[in-house]
Amino acid sequence: MTYVCIECGAEFQYEELLRSKMKCNSCSEKRSNIWIKKRPENITKVVIGR
Repeated sequence: MTYVCIECGAEFQYEELLRSKMKCNSCSEKRSNIWIKKRPENITKVVIGR
């Protein structure tokens, strides 16, 4: 799964984040709450409303 830093937009794999202890190697931010999952283009999120 690919994760994107919300501070600088850099993309990393989850294994790389674990090795660097959740630190962004591009902007040097070290927080666990700056990462969002990047969805593949062919998989869409489906929201079902009532």
